[in-house]
Amino acid sequence: MQRLLRESFEIALERDDDFPRLFYDVLFHRHPEIEALFGERGRGKNSPDAQRIMFGQTLIAIVDHVHDPAWLEATLPPMGRTHIGYGVTAPMYDYVGDALLTAFAEVCAETWTPAHEAAWREAYGLIASTMLRGAT
Repeated sequence: MQRLLRESFEIALERDDDFPRLFYDVLFHRHPEIEALFGERGRGKNSPDAQRIMFGQTLIAIVDHVHDPAWLEATLPPMGRTHIGYGVTAPMYDYVGDALLTAFAEVCAETWTPAHEAAWREAYGLIASTMLRGAT
C-alpha cells in the first residue's frame, strides 16, 4: 500500500506542485458550506495558503507513517480533537475522502489505477477512523 500511496502522491506533485489547491477546489465546489470553516473567515486559524501547505505536509507524513501504528495513534486522535473546535463533523470526513480521491484521479489521469484508488481508500479510511476516535 505504501508504495502505491507514495507513487501516486509523487505523480500528483510532479503534475501539479500545488496539488492541495486542487483538493480544496474539489472539496469547496462539492460542499461550499465547508469553506466557511477555513481561514480567517471561519473557525480555522490559518490562511488558505498556510492551510494548503499544512495539508500537503500532513499527506507526506501519512504516506511516510501509514504502517506505523504508534505514530498514527500518537498523531491522529489529537488532530481529530482539534478539528472539533473548527466545526468539523463526522460526515465531513467522507466529503474530504471523496475530494481527495477525485483530486488524485484528476491530476494523475492515465497513471491512476484501481490499485492506487484502493490504497488511498484504505489509508484514508484508517486515517479518518483514527481521527474520529479522537474526536469522540
